[in-house]
Amino acid sequence: MEAIKIIKIKLIDSGENGFHVILNSIGANFEPIDGFLPCLPAELESSFNQWQSAYSQLEDVRKVATRISPQSVVNYSSYEEKEQVKITLNQWLDGGDISWQPVRDELISVLSSLGSYDSEIRLFLDIQNPNLCRIPWQEWNLFQSRFPQTEIAIRVRGKGKFRRPRKSSKVRIIVIVGKSDGINTQLDLEVIQKLKEKGAEVRFLNQPTQEILSDTLREEPGYHILIFAGHSCSKEDGSIGWIYLNERDKLSIKEFKNSLRYAIDNGLQLAIFNSCDGLGLANQLAKLGLSRIIVMREPVPDLVAVKFLEYFFAEFANNKSLFKSMRIARGRLEHFESEYPGAMWLPTLCIQETALSHPLSWQQLIYPNLWQKVISKSKLSLGLTAGILLIILAINLVKNKFTETKTTGIQPEILQNISQGEKLLISSEKNPAKEEGIEQFYNGNFAQAIAQFRQSLQVKKNDPETLIYLNNAIAQQKSATNIGKKIEIAVSVPISQESDISQEILRGIAQAQSEFNCGLPEISLAIKNPENQLNCPGSFNGKFLKVTIADDEYLPETAEKIAQALVAKAEIIAVIGHYSSDMTLQAGEIYNKAELVVISPTSTSILLKNFSKFVLRVAPNDSLAAQTLFNYLERQNWADKKIAVAYIPGNSYSQSLAKELNKLLPEKFVYKCNILSGNFSASDCVEEAQNQGAEIMFLVPATDRTLSNVIGIINNAKGLKLLGGDSVYNPRVLKDAGKQADRGNLTLAIPWHRHPNSQFSQTAQKFWNAEINWRTAKSYDATKTIIKAVDEMMGNYSRKQLQRILSNPNFYLEGVTGKIRFRESGDRQFLEKDKPLLVQVKSNAKSGKYEFVILGQ
Repeated sequence: MEAIKIIKIKLIDSGENGFHVILNSIGANFEPIDGFLPCLPAELESSFNQWQSAYSQLEDVRKVATRISPQSVVNYSSYEEKEQVKITLNQWLDGGDISWQPVRDELISVLSSLGSYDSEIRLFLDIQNPNLCRIPWQEWNLFQSRFPQTEIAIRVRGKGKFRRPRKSSKVRIIVIVGKSDGINTQLDLEVIQKLKEKGAEVRFLNQPTQEILSDTLREEPGYHILIFAGHSCSKEDGSIGWIYLNERDKLSIKEFKNSLRYAIDNGLQLAIFNSCDGLGLANQLAKLGLSRIIVMREPVPDLVAVKFLEYFFAEFANNKSLFKSMRIARGRLEHFESEYPGAMWLPTLCIQETALSHPLSWQQLIYPNLWQKVISKSKLSLGLTAGILLIILAINLVKNKFTETKTTGIQPEILQNISQGEKLLISSEKNPAKEEGIEQFYNGNFAQAIAQFRQSLQVKKNDPETLIYLNNAIAQQKSATNIGKKIEIAVSVPISQESDISQEILRGIAQAQSEFNCGLPEISLAIKNPENQLNCPGSFNGKFLKVTIADDEYLPETAEKIAQALVAKAEIIAVIGHYSSDMTLQAGEIYNKAELVVISPTSTSILLKNFSKFVLRVAPNDSLAAQTLFNYLERQNWADKKIAVAYIPGNSYSQSLAKELNKLLPEKFVYKCNILSGNFSASDCVEEAQNQGAEIMFLVPATDRTLSNVIGIINNAKGLKLLGGDSVYNPRVLKDAGKQADRGNLTLAIPWHRHPNSQFSQTAQKFWNAEINWRTAKSYDATKTIIKAVDEMMGNYSRKQLQRILSNPNFYLEGVTGKIRFRESGDRQFLEKDKPLLVQVKSNAKSGKYEFVILGQ
């Protein structure tokens, strides 16, 4: 098998400073490096626009370009314009800028070390600037001459976790032929028909109505690949695309999103739009959860589109990877370059980051008939065949005993988001030992699972998912051999959308679970030396804590389904979660109705006050955070200054914190900037705020995308003082905007911050070999709170009894974040010393890196 390497280049628009570049990898052992790439040169923009204009006037292009106004036919080549794009692109990337050169040199070094000429290298470009998305990055001489085995993909941002393919006896393909005047779609169909010889089952729709399309997308058992041939177009910024379904209907993805989402949930892995100008389509499909999309970035001539499809499937249907099939198919378009200069630039692979570690191939979509293979090839006797069948049946019965979840009334697809050790949820934290451990856990082989998880943790010690799975395997093994009994809890975090934050929360839970089951010294020794015997006595006379992990995808509807699934599993006596207030509010109704305690370590919205006696919180609510920030403003004599806010209207957390601070200010916010707006601009946000006289900007993001927008505001602050809520406390702020955050005196109100003299901080840092933060500490305290309440249940484990103990005014825990006890409302009672504190971004004199430090230290 060929070695596969993934290089990630992230470019963040930093205004006049150009683009902040972060070079990272998956599967290659090197430290991330960052620098700055100069602004897009005017010469490159001009040459690209000239090529685009000349290309668009080619006769065969004009026939299919629905977004180009009719003009008289012009017959001339855009070859010179294409060559000028290549020249200016290479001048930009090879210009030797002092802030860019170290990144370029490191990229060359990494590419050189990754393997042989035949090794497959995937380059993943994480860029949001639409102009950068259209540039032909593959024309950089670095790739053309030195690393031609590199294939480039553009990141699209979407919702939902990565979904593995649903195998079937044949690869199922749905082909939609839309409005196609001026296009010979018959050629596309002929190419696709030939795929039946490779084991494909093809469903054709010729200019369907919207109703027929929607109904077909919902057919069982679903489809693996969707192909659209016909007319399409996109907005210039690449945010929205349309397909011309028939002579009457021009649809955006949004107009049949429910059926598309159903198809995606049902196993759709790849969409190919063999049509014009499809970047907007890719962005919309990603938002529905589709991981991989191939589009044409400009109008595409008939024959080019057909030949690309033919070349692509010649490789992909022969089990080449998606990336390699793309690279070979694009390369084979070179004979069109004389007639259509730039034809090789058109096919574009767009992919979500969660899919990077999951190569897609044709064979992965087919479920082989193993019994036919075994019986026909080996010519086994009837008795031996029956014996094998009985053995497999027995194995499945044992496996189901340990992996079965009560699913009455639960939508089956949500179970893909829930795991005790039998599924990989955090796709970025993958290695062979971990995958083997998951397979062994799934098959009920817990001793082997334990051994593999220990080996995996040697590779990546600070992977909390693996540590939880290790503890769960220990708990299952002890229970299966009647040595111990299980106490089961669950945690729900937004893995698909906020993987880093989810891992921060899971670390606190995994640490508390490890202390309970084995003790940290024993676990640490087991990780350091996998050959050592692992001795785990448990706690409370042989009890072992088992944790179910759930991914709520940062979607309220998913959080609700997760809650229904967890409520239905009677063994679970408590839940830790959810991360955001929106998810906790949505799922909280279900927990409350089922009388299942949920403790959120991170939800802070004022809307959760008096919400339910079964929905508890260990983090301070937004009114306390707002008061802490206001007190800071008064100490600085800034309370009377004009303040603007960058927030998300309607978001339970963002709006709650903004509202609480606004109530305290003598003069209300002079400007409100919606950081979730489709036409958001960081520089416009800052400019409008300053036009209204603002001297301070209050930042309250809530999602990965809005945090990116807030980072843009920080980098464009232009003298504004900066305040923020706990959601700004994120390593990305330090990496992507540390210098400007320091200049703007960025000050955040957060629930807790590590202290060098804290025993917990020292122990956690040594155990995880990494700094921990307030989310880790709060989730640790939430877990320890449940453990203490369970201890007081004296073996009488029930959900109602747990709630009664937690709400008892005499119950408390001396946690690492202070004394934890709850009011009847579910809010935590805070002592003055345990209320939110302030941190600022400062440069570390020794390392030169930026970090969060407690104000005044």
